[in-house]
Amino acid sequence: MKRFAASLLALLLFCTPALAKKPKVGDVLPDLTIKAAPKPAEAAYLGLPDGTQSFRLSQIKAEVLLVELFSMYCPHCQAEAKPLGRVFERLMALPQSKALKFLGIGAGNSAYEVDTFRLLYEIPMPLFQDGDYELLKAFGTTSTPTYLMLRPTADGRGLKVLFVQEGRFEDEQTFLELILRASGVQ
Repeated sequence: MKRFAASLLALLLFCTPALAKKPKVGDVLPDLTIKAAPKPAEAAYLGLPDGTQSFRLSQIKAEVLLVELFSMYCPHCQAEAKPLGRVFERLMALPQSKALKFLGIGAGNSAYEVDTFRLLYEIPMPLFQDGDYELLKAFGTTSTPTYLMLRPTADGRGLKVLFVQEGRFEDEQTFLELILRASGVQ
């Protein structure tokens, strides 16, 4: 019963727009820390040293970072998981893939829930847990899915918002083109 109540609460809180100040293009967010160890393949993709236990987003070897905030309990996130995986795979085949990295953060999800989501929907991109909602709150949103494109600031103190989208994307090709255009990566 507790699990059902928690799932219902997650649906209500994270699949609906929030009243909090939402990030917008041009905002600078703090350089957030992912408190989870990436799997070896994820560390290699993100350009992190082997054995990394936690990392700041600015440590990722990329000019631009696309972050998806999701919840395994969000029906929109579930429906979009496989199309998003295909967008990631198409991006990986492009020359821009070296400069533009992609990761997901499971809002309110444990490592077990994130791994379950990854396996169930065959997610190819790195996914990390945010069990205490710390990252979700720091990003200034409570809606899932939310996509944020970020570029580290020149002074290294934060991440400039280049693109924000709350909710699902219309189709894979249009979303990929939007990502590439917003990133400015050639």
